[in-house]
Amino acid sequence: MEASPAGCSRTIDTFHEEISTLSPAERRQVERHKYFLSQARGIDVGFETAAKDWFEKHSQEWREERHRRMLAMQRDEIARYKWLRSEEARRDLGAAAALEWIRLYAASWREWFEKEYNDVDELPGSRR
Repeated sequence: MEASPAGCSRTIDTFHEEISTLSPAERRQVERHKYFLSQARGIDVGFETAAKDWFEKHSQEWREERHRRMLAMQRDEIARYKWLRSEEARRDLGAAAALEWIRLYAASWREWFEKEYNDVDELPGSRR
């Protein structure tokens, strides 16, 4: 089956939309990838070529690792909160304290995280 011009246009538009929604940290990852890809090929490959290659080969792993680190940071916050609340109550509050943190602070913590780490390439505890 042949690709229609409309189908190609939609793919190109989707790709340009994905580039336009890159976070500052993702943009820097593409720039870094562009540098190494250009070095390997011996020519400047350009941002779009590097972005396409990064999306195909590296973006999912990078995003998954970043998400894993974000969740680990959030779990650490919940553990601290659980400990503090349990100390106040002089007994282990267990899951109740964790659920309380989620109800009271999860949304604002996520907003803080997105603001604080939007333009940070590597999160604390990253393996890279």
